[in-house]
Amino acid sequence: MSSASGLEPILSRDAREEVRTPSGAGLQSGSIDTLRTRYGYNEVPEHRENLFLLYLKNFWGPLPWALELTILITFFVGKQVEAIVIILLFLLNAGINIYQHRSASAALAALRKNIQITARAKRDGVWITLPARELLPGDVIRLQTGDIVSADATLIEGTLSVDLSMLTGESLPKGSTAGEEISSGGVIRRGEATALVERTGADARFGATAGLIETSHAPTHMEQVIFSVIRYFFFVNIALIIIIVIFGVFTHAQSGQILNFAVVLLLMSVPVAFPAMFAVAQSYGALQLGEQGSAKVLVRRLGAVQDGAMMDVLCSDKTGTLTTNHLAVGEITHYGSADDASVLALAGICSDKADSDSIDDAIFDRIASDRILLPTRTGFEPFDPAAKRTRATFIDQDGKIRSVDLGLPEALLSPDVAYATEALLDVSRFSEKGFRVLAVIQSGESGKRCEGLLTLSDPIRPDAKDLIRDLAAAGIRTVMITGDGRQTAGAVAAELGLTGDVCTPEDLRADPSIALQASVFAEAFPENKIAIIEALQHAGHVVGMTGDGVNDAPALRQAEIGIAVENAVDVAKQSASLVLTSPGLGGILHMITVSREVYSRLHTWALNKIIKSIEVVLFTAGIFFMTRSYILSPLLAVLLLFANDFIAISLATDRTGSITRPVRWDVGRLVLGSSILAAAPLLCLTLTYSIAHLVIGYPFGTLRTVVYVSLVYYGITTLLSIRAWPSGLSTQPSRTLFLAILFSFVFTLAIGVSGFLIAPLSLSVIGLIMAAAALNFFIVDALKRLSLVQRLLGVSF
Repeated sequence: MSSASGLEPILSRDAREEVRTPSGAGLQSGSIDTLRTRYGYNEVPEHRENLFLLYLKNFWGPLPWALELTILITFFVGKQVEAIVIILLFLLNAGINIYQHRSASAALAALRKNIQITARAKRDGVWITLPARELLPGDVIRLQTGDIVSADATLIEGTLSVDLSMLTGESLPKGSTAGEEISSGGVIRRGEATALVERTGADARFGATAGLIETSHAPTHMEQVIFSVIRYFFFVNIALIIIIVIFGVFTHAQSGQILNFAVVLLLMSVPVAFPAMFAVAQSYGALQLGEQGSAKVLVRRLGAVQDGAMMDVLCSDKTGTLTTNHLAVGEITHYGSADDASVLALAGICSDKADSDSIDDAIFDRIASDRILLPTRTGFEPFDPAAKRTRATFIDQDGKIRSVDLGLPEALLSPDVAYATEALLDVSRFSEKGFRVLAVIQSGESGKRCEGLLTLSDPIRPDAKDLIRDLAAAGIRTVMITGDGRQTAGAVAAELGLTGDVCTPEDLRADPSIALQASVFAEAFPENKIAIIEALQHAGHVVGMTGDGVNDAPALRQAEIGIAVENAVDVAKQSASLVLTSPGLGGILHMITVSREVYSRLHTWALNKIIKSIEVVLFTAGIFFMTRSYILSPLLAVLLLFANDFIAISLATDRTGSITRPVRWDVGRLVLGSSILAAAPLLCLTLTYSIAHLVIGYPFGTLRTVVYVSLVYYGITTLLSIRAWPSGLSTQPSRTLFLAILFSFVFTLAIGVSGFLIAPLSLSVIGLIMAAAALNFFIVDALKRLSLVQRLLGVSF
């Protein structure tokens, strides 16, 4: 027998027939150990990355290779102190990444509900209660209302109404009878049954979905950006070093001068603190996300904090994400002398609070809301899967006993029922809107009469429509993906304000390009959700995904930004990059705001680093060509690393302006725009050097100090200008950035005046440098206002 899911049962036909016989005693104690060895425990092993291997990954990749090369060259030329500084930066970056990973894992573990699921199984002919993880293929289990189905099983006897919303996305329960299979992860809403366990753990359909999780992963935009930046600097440096070597050979420059200059270029051009800046900025962003009162977000993957700024498409599951996953009674129709209250009252006596059935709960919620009194019930027949109805008897106002049925219109609206024709027309109308419809039929001495119809739907979340509108205003397109049929999906989409045709996986296979325009996908299974997301990613989109169920887990893993909602199942939270820890969808907008703030800080850091590198490379290369000596020693280069790069790291906590559209890292345009802005500090540095050399007549050693102090102070004013748009004065710097700048200013002033490690300068010369630094601020601020610069830098504030 093949299951509906396409998975073959593990048990042989003989084994299944044996437990179906009256004498079947379930599994025997003697076979437990053998079966355990073969099948293991009924659980899907959680993938846990080795922390040591994660730590080692920090030393492998384009940027680590560049830093490792710098370390080797620095040691080779005898600059051990400088090499140790780079090693310490290396270790700092790796430590930050590991710390954040462990913090997120610990927070998620605290978030999980510590509930041990149990099951009732027959062993050695005796019914016992045992942990669900100990179930094995061949176990005979007993299921009743409220139970969670712990393994794929085939019903032996009894009938069940099973809620599979967490597995399939379908919000309405599914009826199952003897001989039919039920899947693990379902919740029993009504009925009792005995079942034979067919598949457990990773072999179950739940496990097959988890397998998709392990094979799904999102592309890492962070690595692409870092590699692009390194590639630009690498080729520039290689070209410059080749030119310098050729120049040195023809001019007979000392080999030591050439090697030292190469070390300075590597120290100043390779973005040594780049990974640390990303990690610190994203860690701070993760802290911000976790501190917003009613919209807290737990960060499980650090890169998602920055990727959220680039997200331009948000795919969303319907059930439990855009909707409440809680059935509600909607429109009510009535015929003849009946009214809404009488139709609800008759439906109420055909329902049973003890069943914990979602349909019954919806009816009683509406009855309580409308304050309707129920007639006295004298008899009740539970749901009959064959007749597709429940039945009750009651005493009417005349003291007569009457019968009423509640069930599927197709089964109850026979030609002999009064008002059946009108009711069937209404059923067709409601079905087109995606509603489920129940008919209320009263029987008496005068025959059967349709009293009315109840519509059932899964209401949208109160904040879902506003979320979609706000996302559109932020430049993000919402795509709803659901396991429901076309009609239901279309009706919900219309209510949410999503326009366009409703597509299916078959439509996507016929024309993959529809994923780029469609806003609604129906009848989607987990593998279909992955296909939709991959199609969007291949087209260049950065995709987010929200969901709550097992069926959403692979898609949450595949998307760059997987967002599990607050009531999501554990496997969905494990697969997601971000987890909403508060009810509602407000955390998504909060995430976008924080992610764009993080991007703004990273953009400022990258812009500042590129400007500084262009300034230093061009100026020092020019001096080398003119004097055949390097104006910056490796020691001064290390001091500049502390003075400038660590100031820039404090940008991780800086105040930023708002960004209104999704962003993109375009490193080529970023370099071009930075080159224009770099003209200001390069001009000021050239003027300062010229005055110190030609007017004051400083020797070469003192000129090195002039250049060092100038680079620090011009770097500070350049950073203060580019950190805020349209003007550097638009927002005040954060306290952390202000203190870092103050420390760098005072530290540079102290060693510049005292002559510690370098030749001293007079206060008048340092005052001249400060005045030039102030001029640099206003020149950079003026260049920022050029439309060309703003287009190149992708400014959208």
